[in-house]
Amino acid sequence: MIVIALRHADRTQADALSPAGERRAELLARMLGETRVSVAFRSQFNRAKDTLVPLKARLPDLRIEEIAVAQAEASEDYAKRIAAAVRALSADAVVAVIGHSDTVGPTIAELRGGQIDPIGENEFDKMFLLFVAPDRPASLLRLRYGEPT
Repeated sequence: MIVIALRHADRTQADALSPAGERRAELLARMLGETRVSVAFRSQFNRAKDTLVPLKARLPDLRIEEIAVAQAEASEDYAKRIAAAVRALSADAVVAVIGHSDTVGPTIAELRGGQIDPIGENEFDKMFLLFVAPDRPASLLRLRYGEPT
């Protein structure tokens, strides 16, 4: 299984993408448009939804599943629910997980990809590729995409 994990695109103070975030979301769609990604998980927040809009336009069959963050839910608990949903998919799945600064790291850890450095409040350009197998720790590739933040 291949899991592409990242924080939502650049945002405004409101729950919306900034112009830079809209450009980053378009770039994400271009980058993932031929990857066979078939499922994307995201939270209920507009910034996560809007990050996936260009990818959904490019891949109309993309299944987007909302896993809402419960009020006062710890990021580690949310990550456990995301990881369980990912692990429930077939071993050959290509999956995108659009998270938040406090959920991407715990999600990677739950998928046995190890620890990552914290994602800063204004950091939107990190992308992580995990190669997940049930019988060993995941291999993790750390990338940057789009304009540096």
